[in-house]
Amino acid sequence: MKKLRVLPALIVVFAILSNPVTVVAGSHVDPAFIKVVSVETAPTIDGVLDENIWARRYDRLVFNAGMGTGDVDFAVTGGAEVQAPYTDTTSTIVKIVHDGLDLYISLDSDDKSVCRFNSSWEGDGMFMKIKDASGADMEYKFYFNLEGTDPDIHLELPGLYPNSAEGAAFKKSGTIVNDTTSVDSGYTAEMVIHLADLGYTDMYADVQVLINIFDPDGYTGVTGEAWDVGTFYKAWWGSEWGPDMRTLRLSDPPTRVALATEDAIVMDGEITESFWESAESVVVGHNTNGSTGGYYAQWSDPENEYTDASETSLKFVHNGSLLYIAVESNDMSVGKWSPGWEADGLFLWMTDKGDYAPAARKEIKAMYFSGTEGDGIVFETNDQVPTGSAEGVSFEPEGTVTHTGLNGDDAGYSLELVINTEDFGYEIGDTVRLSAVIWDLDYSSADEYDAGIADYAPEWWGSQWADPNFERFFMYRGVILSTDPVGTDDFTTGPTHFSLSQNYPNPFNAGTVISVSVPESGNANLEIYNVLGQKVATLYDGFLSAGSHNFSWNSLGSNDQQLSTGMYFYRLTVGDQVATKKMVMIK
Repeated sequence: MKKLRVLPALIVVFAILSNPVTVVAGSHVDPAFIKVVSVETAPTIDGVLDENIWARRYDRLVFNAGMGTGDVDFAVTGGAEVQAPYTDTTSTIVKIVHDGLDLYISLDSDDKSVCRFNSSWEGDGMFMKIKDASGADMEYKFYFNLEGTDPDIHLELPGLYPNSAEGAAFKKSGTIVNDTTSVDSGYTAEMVIHLADLGYTDMYADVQVLINIFDPDGYTGVTGEAWDVGTFYKAWWGSEWGPDMRTLRLSDPPTRVALATEDAIVMDGEITESFWESAESVVVGHNTNGSTGGYYAQWSDPENEYTDASETSLKFVHNGSLLYIAVESNDMSVGKWSPGWEADGLFLWMTDKGDYAPAARKEIKAMYFSGTEGDGIVFETNDQVPTGSAEGVSFEPEGTVTHTGLNGDDAGYSLELVINTEDFGYEIGDTVRLSAVIWDLDYSSADEYDAGIADYAPEWWGSQWADPNFERFFMYRGVILSTDPVGTDDFTTGPTHFSLSQNYPNPFNAGTVISVSVPESGNANLEIYNVLGQKVATLYDGFLSAGSHNFSWNSLGSNDQQLSTGMYFYRLTVGDQVATKKMVMIK
């Protein structure tokens, strides 16, 4: 189970800063993909990054000449000095989130000279290629590339999709575009691309892109201006013009449905009860679309690779107020991180209904804390959890010997937990707010620990710490205590009946998610109506495969229709079955 030793290099130091810090971390250089987290409420496209989502802690790309990397800072592929000598060393942070099939991109630049380059179409800002659903490259140009004194940013859209995006920018105090008489303080910008307009239907798709950030300095934007009046640097993720591209992995489902069962769980950790077969799940792991985020830290050897990128399935059902959670991991190195308290297993944050204050968070830990060879998990809660409100056990299959590196690869582990949600104020039909962190500490047991080979790689659904001292505006995810029953006798792997779940969040501002379950494939239609019975949106109309599906609705849409605060209805029709529910939009 022990990896080949690689000679130690520089110590990696991570820092959470508003601006990037130069460090060494091989896994954070030119990532093949970044995960794109989902939002509860869609940002307003005004260029002002004042929404909580932009201040949260998740993977971001940092474009900078000579940029290192940090905890959530990922360096890009390369760059070029178009016109020397470049001295500005601007940092432009690019963050990307999604609301269903609406892809939101923000730019935060500290550029000291915001301008158009010469008389060309280029200027400070972003050039992006994105593949549509058919695989064709589409170009989006989002630049300060207009003439004149202090023009606004300019968004150019592909000819095939002329209404597929919107964008706006905000000039920071003191910034005057195309003015070389004073030092600028940079700009921020927001853009949304409606992936549905590009033919995408899966809100957890992999989307291929290349992203360029241009940074000309010292130009006045006058047509015919000489090249050598100023300087120019550009950097890209993927390639400058193509063909190499990178992946935006649309991830992080905001809710999962806990279907109802009348069967009692046998607390043995083995996940053998029939109700688990039909339970909804989220798969947390480095390469999955389920996680909100994660990071890989190899403290003493940045050349080392994360070879055991484990995947862990979390499943949810409920029996009355009792929420059952199953955890199943394929981890090949199960144990404790010898230098610290962290260990493989589940670290769950939970809240009382309606109380999301940091000090009120509940900690539930089912983790391999003991460090003793062969031990199962240690189950712990903090003093915010009422006594007897939660319990959990583990199961180690044949082939797994915990806390040792002397027995070859492990065969993973499984956990079962029960949480009495009534003790936290929840009722049937409510959405339980929680964050689930799966720790993955590899090659870290006391008998094999070496700083040059040990891996430290938590992944999470929600927030890592739910702690404002570490991450601002942390996210909880929702587990809906549904009244719909789970199948218990036929051992099917999909839903056993037709159902339409309550949208989440509700009430909502712009974006919400609607979950449906259909036991058989067939033609389906999902539409939104106002209180007058007028149809305002069609979310789906076509053949729908059997199973559970999530549909996202952004009430801002990709058209000019203005929808007001009030009640709306959504109706699902599959064959001769129809279900309708109401929801409330607040603007």
